[in-house]
Amino acid sequence: MKWNEVLIDLRKRLYVYVAAAMVLASTVGMKYSFSRHALRVIGWLSVFIMLYPMLTGLAVERVVSAVKRPWLIGLALTYAFIIASLTAYLVSHTILEGYPELAFALAMVGAIPCSNMLIGWTGIAGASVEDALVVAVSGLLLTPLVSPILLSIVGGVFIAFDSLNLGLLLLTYILVPLFLGFLTRRYLMRRLGGKGFVEVKKYLPGISATGVLLIVFVATARVAKLVMSDPEILVLVVAGLFSYYIIQTLIALITIRVLKLSYEYAVILLLASVASSQAISLSVAASMFPPLTVFALSMKPLLQVLYILFLIYTVAPLIAIWDRNLRVTGRQYERPIHNIIQ
Repeated sequence: MKWNEVLIDLRKRLYVYVAAAMVLASTVGMKYSFSRHALRVIGWLSVFIMLYPMLTGLAVERVVSAVKRPWLIGLALTYAFIIASLTAYLVSHTILEGYPELAFALAMVGAIPCSNMLIGWTGIAGASVEDALVVAVSGLLLTPLVSPILLSIVGGVFIAFDSLNLGLLLLTYILVPLFLGFLTRRYLMRRLGGKGFVEVKKYLPGISATGVLLIVFVATARVAKLVMSDPEILVLVVAGLFSYYIIQTLIALITIRVLKLSYEYAVILLLASVASSQAISLSVAASMFPPLTVFALSMKPLLQVLYILFLIYTVAPLIAIWDRNLRVTGRQYERPIHNIIQ
């Protein structure tokens, strides 16, 4: 398989590669030890591998012109930040009680939302990609300001940390790759043109995925002996994350029914409530927090992808049927509905 084919395959089947990396890392980790210093260096390196290509492909300049439904942005971001943090608080104080490092990882899942993949998932589901772009970028820009506050409230009882330092770290992790990605995108557009850039863009998520795999491998290898000696940790991580996803989904579905949202907006709310950032949370954890926190977050790419696929192909068709039956907007969304139902 050629390198470009590998990058495409990484994008399509990241969950497979994450699972393979964790199995390999567990084997290596049983024989070798990784220091916190090594993990921190790899964290700094991998953040740019993850975020720089991702943000190069993100048309940030389109956000202002794409803001047509402020109510949708506000609603999606409320779920992505506030409701998600409340759900993380509930699960961390029940299922993960007595495991502070795992509980803190779940607090990070709730406090650092809005994955760039929200745009891609929305496109797959046949909903409004334009609105998803605005939600994703708005959430990304708000993260350095809002996430440290939420994390100190929800996760501060488990692990003590410097909120200001976290905010500066998030600012660095987001703004530097965002700025470099913006410049790179403009350069490639001038050099290659629109069609040429589209050809390059399809490989960028695969490059970002290599950074995810790098952190997952080292994080898993570092805690392999501990997890093998206490398998309950793995069970708790899976139970905690899936409980979080299920609660978020139920709350979103209730809101969708009560507000009678049309399909293309309802799917954005549904996905925004569960699709949190993998790259940013992993990178921050690798730089600042204990190995079990990093390990728990390393499980998230695998579980999140599987769960979102479940939402797209099982729950989204139900929403499409609701929308078709209600006709609340007076407009037909036959094409996206047809794509999902078929």
